[in-house]
Amino acid sequence: MNKEHFDSLIKSTKKLSILYVEDDKLARDSTLKFLETFFLKIDIAVDGEQAYAKKQLKKYDIIITDINMPKLNGIELIEKIRKHDASTPILILSAYDDRDYFVQSIKFGVDGYILKPVELGQFNTIISKIVKRIDLERSLSEYQNNLEQKVEEKTRELRYRCYHEFHTDLPNSQQLQADILKKDFSYILLLDISHFSTINKEYGKVFANHVLVRTARMLEYHIHKKAKLYKIESDRFVIMLKDATSEDVHEYCNQIVAFFDNKNVKVDEAELSITFNIGVAKIQDDITETLINCEYALDKSKDLGSRRYEVFDDEISCFRDEKEAIRWLRTTRMLILEDKIEPYFQPIQDIKTNEILKYEVLARGILGDRIVSPIYFIPPAEKLGLITSITRIMINKSFAFFQDKTHQFSINITERDLLESYLVDFLNEKMATYNISADRVTFEILENITLVKNNAKITEQLNGLRAMGFKIAIDDFGIENSNFSRLLEINLDFIKIDGVFIRNLKENARNRTITKAIVNLSKTLGIKTIAEFVEDEDIYNIIKECGIDYAQGYYIGKPEAVLIS
Repeated sequence: MNKEHFDSLIKSTKKLSILYVEDDKLARDSTLKFLETFFLKIDIAVDGEQAYAKKQLKKYDIIITDINMPKLNGIELIEKIRKHDASTPILILSAYDDRDYFVQSIKFGVDGYILKPVELGQFNTIISKIVKRIDLERSLSEYQNNLEQKVEEKTRELRYRCYHEFHTDLPNSQQLQADILKKDFSYILLLDISHFSTINKEYGKVFANHVLVRTARMLEYHIHKKAKLYKIESDRFVIMLKDATSEDVHEYCNQIVAFFDNKNVKVDEAELSITFNIGVAKIQDDITETLINCEYALDKSKDLGSRRYEVFDDEISCFRDEKEAIRWLRTTRMLILEDKIEPYFQPIQDIKTNEILKYEVLARGILGDRIVSPIYFIPPAEKLGLITSITRIMINKSFAFFQDKTHQFSINITERDLLESYLVDFLNEKMATYNISADRVTFEILENITLVKNNAKITEQLNGLRAMGFKIAIDDFGIENSNFSRLLEINLDFIKIDGVFIRNLKENARNRTITKAIVNLSKTLGIKTIAEFVEDEDIYNIIKECGIDYAQGYYIGKPEAVLIS
């Protein structure tokens, strides 16, 4: 957390009142000094009973409590509070790293669990989330006090902010897209400040933002009446031109380059020479196509150096090559319609027995003699709304492949598969066709699926699949905002720990700590763990020490069209 964010956090926490519960005087005095950095209003209780009595008499913004205390321990205190107060944020601050306490705290809706001695980074992360939540709740309360006026003011402010960039107050990318749709403009110029990252590194982000503001004012002052200026992401500006010919565009771009050749941008005592790269495109009916064409032109101008501009032309070979990526949309549709997506199989090994437990079924595209990775066709399939077609292909072909074998296997399914609710009928049909029993099949879902808006329906679908006999695994666990309480709602069989943690286990002690924590929680909940991206023997030995149940990765075996022994 940088100083700006830290100062902002302190400003927010100083307004909050907390109840701090700790029976040990030495620990209480030490922690109190730490808490006084963040809070001005701190009430102290020396045991659970005293804390509960104080809570009955006064409303607190946050409660921070130890676990092991006389009369009424921390878990019992939390349970009593939660019977009549489900909203006040509660943090456990304890020297005990006990799985039973951790699971109980999840059950009673604790907002954070911090080990003593308090580590500033961890505390900042947790308290920041709580502050954001409190701020939101207070904002909502303010709306209720004077609803019509507040809603009107907020709506007007949000509408303005939605269409204007924060620092420069110029129209932003949202307004840009809306204006393109009006078809009042003929050309669009995308301006990117050359080597702006150097300014960020040399002077810092605050100074760099001032540079953007001063640059915006200079551009704005010299914009003519048939042009409109926008500030979009990062260090980029856009100018749209009305009634412009090709010659007008070239002249205008040359004027911009010449103007900044002769005028420095002044911020405080510093004078900086600002130059641009400019990508130009003719405005088309398709907004996305127009903006993409600008990007192509901008990239080409950068290849030629600073102070350059390029006008997009579909007939130029470099632009044609760049647009090849977009054609993957059409290629993906072809792969699906022509049945050119095939299953490959990667082994998963039982670490205790060294036996291959099962295989993960992975999709590969077949283009002639070329094997295409799913990173090329899965995102286009999602854009085309065809992702469930790929899932159906994988289920059908993997069931057919394993019908005369005894191995278990796992298949990836997506949020869309669960929301469309077709899986039960489809799977019943395929089990009957290929004589595959449900207990041989594991369905893998990404962790972020458990956090989506429609999670109730998704949970119902997953538990329905498990009731049929299928197993459920969460894939890439730990990389998202892991919500452990969701694990209590979904009956999981496996957790696949994300490769981000596994790859760096040798060098990163923190990753080992996180991995062990996930393993310990999983064991408490009766869930098996799988490590992905096990690339070598060293990583394999580390995950074995961490207590992980199964290993998957190139050290065990690569995905192949046939099974490996």
